[in-house]
Amino acid sequence: MDAKRNLSPPQRLAVAYAQRDLREAFSLLLEFDNRLMAIAAKGQESLIKQLRLAWWREQIGRHRDVRPTGEPLLARLSACENAEGLDSALQSLVDAWERIVSAEGDPASPEIAAANQTRADAIFGNYAHWATDSCNSPEAVRVAGECWARGSLGLLMSDNDAKLLPGLKPLNLLQLAYTVDGNANGLARFRIFLRMSWHGLTGM
Repeated sequence: MDAKRNLSPPQRLAVAYAQRDLREAFSLLLEFDNRLMAIAAKGQESLIKQLRLAWWREQIGRHRDVRPTGEPLLARLSACENAEGLDSALQSLVDAWERIVSAEGDPASPEIAAANQTRADAIFGNYAHWATDSCNSPEAVRVAGECWARGSLGLLMSDNDAKLLPGLKPLNLLQLAYTVDGNANGLARFRIFLRMSWHGLTGM
C-alpha cells in the first residue's frame, strides 16, 4: 500500500521537505495521527471508539517482533528503525485521541486543550528533537504545534496565529496549511496557499 495515500496533500508536502533521514518516521507519525482521527470521527458509540483506540495502544505497547503483521500501518511502524522515541510518541497520540473522544465533541472541553498539547509534543516536538540543528526553544515548538493541532480539528484559526520556526520548514508548512479559518473566503485561502508556496521555496 502506498503510504502517501494516507496523508493529506499538505502533509505530503511537509514530508517532502523533511530531512531525508527523518521522512519515514515523520510520515508515520502523521499517518498514525490520521488513523486515530478517523476512529474518533466515525459515527459510533464512544465505547466502541475507545475499544479501537485501546487495541492500538496494546499493539504499540508490545515488542515489535511479536506485533501482528496483517495490519499494514502497524507493520510499517514496526519496521521503522531510524527514529528514537517513536513508540513513545505513538502512545502519546493514542492518549490524545482518547481525550478527544472523551470530550464528546465539546471544543471548549479542557480535554481538547490537553489533547492538542499532547499531539503537538508527539509530532512537532519529536520532529524538532530529531532535527538536531533546530535552534528553536521547546516552548516555541509547542506553541506552533498547538496551533497546528487546533487547526487540524477544525477549530477556527488565523494565519496570524502561525509562528514560523527557523530551520523547521516541514512544521511550518503544516502550520500554514491548517491555520485557515473554516469560514475563510477564496481570497483568504489563496493567500495562505501563496504563503505556503513562498515558504517552501525560500524558507521565509
